[in-house]
Amino acid sequence: MNTALFTIFTERIFSQSDFAYRISIVREFLEFVFFTKHDARVSGNSIDQFVDYSKKSVADVAFLRALPESFFESFTQASLYETLDNLSKEAKQLKTLSLTTPVALSSADVNAIGMWARHDVDPALLVEINVDPVVAVGCRVAWNNQLYDFGFDHYLAKTRAALQARVAERMTAGAAVS
Repeated sequence: MNTALFTIFTERIFSQSDFAYRISIVREFLEFVFFTKHDARVSGNSIDQFVDYSKKSVADVAFLRALPESFFESFTQASLYETLDNLSKEAKQLKTLSLTTPVALSSADVNAIGMWARHDVDPALLVEINVDPVVAVGCRVAWNNQLYDFGFDHYLAKTRAALQARVAERMTAGAAVS
């Protein structure tokens, strides 16, 4: 696999779902370039033509424009699908930090978590974000086959006996005052 190609692609991609989405954008763009009646090479003009044709979002266009020409030069009409498949396979080899939250996170939040994780946990990882409303006030993190539960329900279950004793103590103290 072309490690430089993979590094260029993953510089600003932090989650598995974003990786898959960005691969689909690159695939759609390169199919447009190679299989329509346009110049069969990538240029600023071909990105403009693709934007007019596909009506992609500003973020998607910015992503394509941020990729250097050297990235696109690695693709040919014959190697397009194999190269993209190899990128996807290589992404599956990265370590995964799994994060479960009670609500969906914004792209900015996912990117911030991804940057932190690559800086402080492991420079070669992708974050997998899951939403589970059962995780109340907190999150769960799975890393290296270990689950770390920072959810409020987990905290209550873990400290139930101490909390019940404290409540009983307070109630007894309150009854004695009355």
